[in-house]
Amino acid sequence: MGSYNIRDGPMTVQGNGDKHATNYEPNSTAGTPVEGGAAYKWSPQTLSGEVGRYPHAHPNDNYEQPRALFNKTFTEQDRKDCIANISGPLSKCRQDIKDRFCAHLIKVDQRYGSEVAKNVGAVLQGAKI
Repeated sequence: MGSYNIRDGPMTVQGNGDKHATNYEPNSTAGTPVEGGAAYKWSPQTLSGEVGRYPHAHPNDNYEQPRALFNKTFTEQDRKDCIANISGPLSKCRQDIKDRFCAHLIKVDQRYGSEVAKNVGAVLQGAKI
């Protein structure tokens, strides 16, 4: 098998997509997809009432489950290991990626994000997420 990079991982089967733009948004690669916005909004359809696409009303946001994992499931040693395991590879990333990633970690847990940010030299002020 050929070599792989961090983005694709060792199990990629698409020819190690280095030459292709990423397929998620937001991302930091120029010329890649952006969210469609209103152009892709579903129109209401009358059935026995209206259906449509609405924001979720429950509190289960993108950060609740990782917060519960970090604070309620992990032991103190697990937390330290998690912080170390993320800090190592993240320290090799571009500065803007470090900053944005750590801004997300802060939303999971203040300690989690702060310690990883300190380890990798991330700047949290003004990090665009």
